[in-house]
Amino acid sequence: MSGDPHVKGDRPAFQPPDGLLKVARKLEASGHEAWAVGGAIRDAIRGLPKGDWDLATDARPDQVRGLFPRTVPLGVEHGTVGVLSEDGTMFEVTTFRLDVETDGRHAVVEFATDVEDDLARRDFTINAIAWRPATDDVQDPYGGRDDLRDGILRAVGEPGLRFAEDYLRVLRAFRFAGAYDLSIEPATGSALRLAVPRLNRLSAERVREELLKVMSCAEPSKALRMYASYGALESWYPEIARVAHGVPWDTTLAAIDAIGAHRPYLRVVRLLLCAEGEDALRETAAHALLTRLKFSNADIRRGVHLVSHYTPLVHPADSSASIREWLHEAGPESARDLFRLHFAAARAGGSEDGVRALTFTWRRVHDELVGGSPVSMAQLAIDGTDLLELGLPRGPLIGLMLEELLAQVIESPESNERETLLRSARELIELGGLDALEGGAKG
Repeated sequence: MSGDPHVKGDRPAFQPPDGLLKVARKLEASGHEAWAVGGAIRDAIRGLPKGDWDLATDARPDQVRGLFPRTVPLGVEHGTVGVLSEDGTMFEVTTFRLDVETDGRHAVVEFATDVEDDLARRDFTINAIAWRPATDDVQDPYGGRDDLRDGILRAVGEPGLRFAEDYLRVLRAFRFAGAYDLSIEPATGSALRLAVPRLNRLSAERVREELLKVMSCAEPSKALRMYASYGALESWYPEIARVAHGVPWDTTLAAIDAIGAHRPYLRVVRLLLCAEGEDALRETAAHALLTRLKFSNADIRRGVHLVSHYTPLVHPADSSASIREWLHEAGPESARDLFRLHFAAARAGGSEDGVRALTFTWRRVHDELVGGSPVSMAQLAIDGTDLLELGLPRGPLIGLMLEELLAQVIESPESNERETLLRSARELIELGGLDALEGGAKG
C-alpha cells in the first residue's frame, strides 16, 4: 500500500472531522479506547469522499452517556449511543461487541473489551479495519487494505459462517463489489451462491433499504447484474427475475445508470418498467413488488402511477391542447419524472435523435407548466361551492360538471375566468347537458 497517496508509511493518513476527534480524545482521557471503524475508514483508504465517521470503544453505553452532555440512545441494547458534537453533528459510538448467537436475521451480542473481537464479527475484510486516532495505530487483522488495493471482496473468516449469521450480507456483498469494482473471491463467491436461497428469510424492510442503497451508488448496474447472475432476484423480485437476461436487461441497467444517483426511487421505478407483459401487467407487477418490499403507500401509488403513465408520452407534433390533456392525465407532479425516465432510456440506447426530440417536447411541456396553464380541477377559477350556489345538488353531478368545465379550459385556457365558467355551467344546466353527462358516467 506504500504507493497509495492516502497511506502514511503502511498506515492511511485519515482526516476525520474535528468533532469526532474531540469525542475520541474525551473517551481516551477517561481511560477508554476509541477506534474509528466502518465505511469512512474503507473509503478513506480508497481515496473516496468522506463518509460517515463512527467510533467503537470498550466503554459501555452508560459510561458513554455519562461522559457527554448531549447523547441520543440510538440502540443502547446493542451498544450504540449517538454523541452530539458542539456544532450539532452526531457521531455513533458503539461498544465493542461479540456475536454469541445468530439465526440469519438477528444476532444476540455481548459486549467485548478488545477491538480485535469487534473486527472478527464484521462481514468483509474491507470493513474490518480500525484506526485509533490517539496513537495512529491501524488494526487490519484480515488484510482488508490489501484486498482493497487488489480489488477483492473477501469474507472475514469462514464465508459460509459469515453469511449464515446474517443473510443480508449476501446483498451487501453485491453492493460493495459493485460500488468498489471488486472481484468476489472464489470461496466467498461459492458461499454466496449457497446462501442465496435463504434470502427469503430476511425482512422486507431490510431488503428494501439495501435496494435503495444500491440505487444510490454511481452505477447500480454492477450490483444488479450480480443480483441476476447469482440468482438473488428470485426470492424478492420474481417479476424482474423472469426478464433479467439479454439485451432488454442490459438496456434497463444502462437506463438505471443514466438516472442521477440522487434519485434512487426513480431508479427503482425504471427497474419496475422492465417487468414482462403489457402495460396493465407491468402495473400489477409494480404494485406487487413495491407492496412486497413494504414501501410506503405514497411510494406505491407514485411508482404504479409512473409505470402506468410511462407510455404513451406526448409527441413533439402534438397540439398545445393535447399536451395539456396529457398533463391532466399524468399529473404535473409526475411529468418531470416521466421525462427523466424517457431521457434515461434514450441516453441508454445511444439515441441522439431521441434525446433531441425529447428535449424539444419537454420545452413545450415546461412552457405549459411554468405558464400556469390549468390542467387540474384545483386550478379552475370556480369550485364546487360556486356550483352549489347555481342550484346543483350535492353529489356526483358537481364532479361531473367540474370535469366538463376543465375539459373546456384545457382546450381553451383563456376561458378559465370565473364569469366565463359560471356562464358555461348555466348553459349546461339549461340545455340539460348534465343529463347526458350523468348518463355517460353511469354507462
